[in-house]
Amino acid sequence: MRIGLDLDGLLDERPDFFSVMTAVLCAGGHFVAVLTYRDPESRARTEAQLAGWGVQYDELHFARSLSDKGRLCRELEIDLYFDDQDECIQDVGEKTTVFKIRNGGNFDFEERKWLSTARLTRLL
Repeated sequence: MRIGLDLDGLLDERPDFFSVMTAVLCAGGHFVAVLTYRDPESRARTEAQLAGWGVQYDELHFARSLSDKGRLCRELEIDLYFDDQDECIQDVGEKTTVFKIRNGGNFDFEERKWLSTARLTRLL
């Protein structure tokens, strides 16, 4: 399987869990890519941060925009993609299963409601 993981708002929220998860995936022969919208100039700092957390991966990719992660998922033929932002998952192809991760940036825990923009959310 080919797995894509967002960095900010996902890996940094539970690095302990993702250290274990990525170790198991990589040991099982699965491809793991980390996708981030950080400045590409931060590659060395980002690699050091991932290593410090014990997160294992095959490739690290820097998206040109939030929505560019969809292109990366298609080009890398990602089967499962984990992210926390609607802007990052809107252009992911339908062949990729998407897991939207809840955190304080996209969920109001006090009101128990998801947060999103009108542009990306249609109420039922």
